[in-house]
Amino acid sequence: MSRALAKIQRLRRMRQVREQLREERDEARLLDEGRRTKAANDPQQSTETIQELMGRISPQLHEPYHFSRYCERLQQAVGGDLRLVFHAPPQHGKSETTLHGLLWIVQRFPERRHAYVTYNQKRANRVAKKFRRYCLAAGIAVKGTLESMELPGGGQVLFTSIDGGITGEPVDGIAIIDDPFKNRKEADSEARREAVLDAYREAIETRVHPGASIFLLATRWHPQDLSGTLIGEGWEYICLPAIAEENDPNGRAVGEALFPEMWSLEWLLKKKAKVLDFTWAALYQGRPRPRGGKVFKGVHYYSKLPTQFRGAFGVDLAFTAKTQKNNPDWSICLRLLCDNNPDEEKRNYFVRWVDRAQVDAPSFTLTLKKRHNEHPRDLMLWRASGTEKGSADFIREKKVPLMHQQPPGDKLVSATKVAEAWNEGRVLVPDEDAFAPKDAPPVPGWEGLADWLYPFLDVIESFTGLGTEKDDDADALGNGFEALQMGVNYDPSYDDDLPSLRI
Repeated sequence: MSRALAKIQRLRRMRQVREQLREERDEARLLDEGRRTKAANDPQQSTETIQELMGRISPQLHEPYHFSRYCERLQQAVGGDLRLVFHAPPQHGKSETTLHGLLWIVQRFPERRHAYVTYNQKRANRVAKKFRRYCLAAGIAVKGTLESMELPGGGQVLFTSIDGGITGEPVDGIAIIDDPFKNRKEADSEARREAVLDAYREAIETRVHPGASIFLLATRWHPQDLSGTLIGEGWEYICLPAIAEENDPNGRAVGEALFPEMWSLEWLLKKKAKVLDFTWAALYQGRPRPRGGKVFKGVHYYSKLPTQFRGAFGVDLAFTAKTQKNNPDWSICLRLLCDNNPDEEKRNYFVRWVDRAQVDAPSFTLTLKKRHNEHPRDLMLWRASGTEKGSADFIREKKVPLMHQQPPGDKLVSATKVAEAWNEGRVLVPDEDAFAPKDAPPVPGWEGLADWLYPFLDVIESFTGLGTEKDDDADALGNGFEALQMGVNYDPSYDDDLPSLRI
């Protein structure tokens, strides 16, 4: 056994060496080609724009003409003492343009010290590796590590995380902060927003020399994020929405697409119809706004179920059985089915039934056990805070395989995926006329449909994600949707609390 293991380790080392040699050969080739190209273009370098450089170094990419104003600011950054917040929609070339802009700056100011900061070091290293290849393609031989690249003129480019900061590493060229928050969950966290602001104040802002510029690129998830704070302090804000609004920075007419060569207006409108209003406004329009609007829009019905499907249970349990006057706590067990369409974006989901009772979690155990015995292959998921783990442990002791996980964020974040599918018409509820008509006996198995359907719809249609209204049914629906994404062949390692469970 030890010989076999040693052989495997040798093969792995050999593969790593081969990959390293291949990478070194590729970099040497890139550098040689870059130097030849640089020599041929030296006379024009003094007048070459960032867009022209991007076309020369990366001809496979679209020229970012739609970012002309932003590129002008990048070209003015060194010595310009600029403070700029920039927003553009995803997949419109923001990061690629910024990296080529940094390359343009490095070509002209190799003696200066620059920094690129993002939400964690792993992403910073990934970007650094790409930037190093761009440098080689431009004929610039950089040394040092991915975290600290040494430039031929004695300058450097730091690639670091927002938490790592640039303490001890002054910047006299440009500091670029690209997405200080990893996702909406981080931006929604007041503690995380404060930590990011403190990191900026203490470990970045204080290291930037007079004349150097700071550029912040970020998705605007929250009005009080780092972007919002700095805009409020008077920073310039270039906001390029996916679909033009009034007073567009590029002079577009209202309703025009930002980058129609890649993303047409038709495609953008389809995308807008799929995502929540809040997501569209923040991610695509650069306009975060307070939450509170209805999340689930419209109701779509089914009159028959698919012949082949998978099922799962979404569970949301009341912490106590106490009845609140305006917002009573309910325990919910919702069975959700989905068809077997291999295309996830076309898959339909069917609410089969909802058990609901105003009891605490332990008292709801018999209902959960009954449903599990009826459908033992269906996963049963409850996403709840760690303080509620004790209730999940109690239920599992009663031989109910209830999975317990931390939610991905607040109420709205947890409901986003299923709400987007709902708003596309892919999450359906039973048509009472088809299964339990008022003038005929109900179809077997559909007795009591109206008793749960309309209370469920009342909660779903009034859900805002603020946590101020009844939301138990929406939580259960989101948990069932998430369980179905996990599939039938459950991997027990997915559930931290139950490593030995088999279903």
